[in-house]
Order: sequence, then C-alpha cells, then structure tokens
Amino acid sequence: MPREGLDVRRSRPRKVGGGTLRSMDGRDPFPRRTASVATLAPWLGELARTAGGLVSSYLPGGAIDPRTRERVILAASEVNGSRWCAWVHAPWREYLGEDGLHPDVREALVAYARARAEAGRPLHPAPLAEVLTPAAVRSVRATVAQIGVSNLVGNTADGLVARLTRARPADPLAALGEIATIAAATPIAAPMLAAAGLMRVATHLAPPTPTVEAPQGEDDLLVHLLVNAAPGPLANALVRTIVARLPVTVAVAVRAGRSAATVRFGRGRVEVVNGVKADAVIVVEGDIEPLLRAASDALARELGTIGIQPS
Repeated sequence: MPREGLDVRRSRPRKVGGGTLRSMDGRDPFPRRTASVATLAPWLGELARTAGGLVSSYLPGGAIDPRTRERVILAASEVNGSRWCAWVHAPWREYLGEDGLHPDVREALVAYARARAEAGRPLHPAPLAEVLTPAAVRSVRATVAQIGVSNLVGNTADGLVARLTRARPADPLAALGEIATIAAATPIAAPMLAAAGLMRVATHLAPPTPTVEAPQGEDDLLVHLLVNAAPGPLANALVRTIVARLPVTVAVAVRAGRSAATVRFGRGRVEVVNGVKADAVIVVEGDIEPLLRAASDALARELGTIGIQPS
C-alpha cells in the first residue's frame, strides 16, 4: 500500500519497557518527551482543528468505532513509551475485542499513528484518505492528537518520579511545572484509571467466545452472513458475559430482502437458523449490505493471518 506523506524512515529508537523511547536532551537521561509549551502546542492546535472529529469518535455510529479508536491510541502510546496510557487503554481494547478492520486499513492506521508519534507533531493525512472517508480521517487525526497530549502528561508523571528518585537532575523550577501539569490532569486521569481497572476485571471474568452454531448443510446466505458477523459483537467481554449468564434463550429474527433467519442466544450458546421462528420475540428488518461488509472483512482478516511458507 502506498505510504505517500508518511516519513517512517527514521532511525529506530531503542525499546524500553515495551515502549519506544528516545533521549530528548543530552543533559537529561530521561528518555521520553514530557509536557511543555513546545511539545503540547502542535497537538492542541490539531485538536482545535479537528474537534468535531473527536466528538464524533465517541458518539454512537461515529466515523470510527471504539475498537478502531483504541487500536490507534495504543499504536501511538507504544511509540511514546507512555505506560500510563497503555495501562488505561489496553484493558479497554481487550474488553471491546478485536477490531473488524480490513488489513490494509489497519496497516494504514497503525503506520500513521506511529509516524505522528515519532515525529512529535501532526503529519499530512494523505495516506489515510486512500482508505478512509473524510469524516473518519478527521476522527483519526483528532484521536492521535488527543492521545499525544495524554502521552505527554503521562510521561511527565514518570519524569517527576524520576526526578524525585534522583534518576534525573534536580531542577526545582521544572519540577514545579511537572507538578502543576499532573495536578491539572488528575481530575480526568483518576476516573480513567478506575474505569480501566474495572475493564480489566470484567475481561478477566468474561467467559471465552462461544462457537456460533448453524444447521449442518445450511446454504442460506443470510444464515452464513450472520454466523460470520457474530464474532464481532461476541468479542466484547460484556456481550460474552450476557450470552453466558442469561438464564433463558432469547430468539431474535432478522429479515433482509427476501431472506430471513433467527438468532438464538443465552445459556452460553449462540445459534443461527433459517427463517423466522415462532419463538422470535422481535423481527429486525434491515439491509443485507452491512452483513456482507462484515463477512468480507472477517474473511479478509482470516486471509491476512495466513502465512505462506516457502516450499
């Protein structure tokens, strides 16, 4: 896939503690960028330009879904070496489950997020425009800018700890600035850390993904599409828990065009059968195209994981 507009041919920073770190000042051994007017300004400016995209990314039916947002956030946080942001967002990603992105789209998103983090400033989004809608591009830009600010604040907290433990040179004026930055971020950071802890617990307690059952020899297109699309919702820890713990079986019928199928879930099982069954509590009318996209993306993900071994 073309990468025009991305400068990723940089010297490889050294890896420390799972993150990509780089020395920012030869007089200071602390290896990560921290919050300052110079480091924050590019990201705050980008947030101001893409504020609508940031709001959209957190709304239902937004330009990018939560799983995509978390993938972008973790890609940038890894490069910036922000252990605090990684601790907050890794459990969110595990809780939500794997994204349903096409491999080419996923590659472009990760490359863009990492390149921006390495540059420490916004970059031209031309590569994203090749695979995303304009609204999605704005949301990705805003997401990277938001996590850029968060990474800098998290690194500032680590930098202050390093100063207090004498791993960095004593600098009372700089320490005061770091304390002020952390104090300003605490009202936002504390609830996020608490939520991340809850997500870790929920994911740990969630049951494994159940196998989606379908009748042997079933050749109805809608049944196959629902079977292939089901792993997406089931990747969510809360959905899996509901399916496993629901004491009764609930049936929901889906009608798309001339096809119809019924999905039964509960008591740890998920079953898809042809037609609208008598036990269906509701009939959902819809278009078959979203299911086709979900099924094709699932197939693309499977093909993307196949490694061709030389003979």
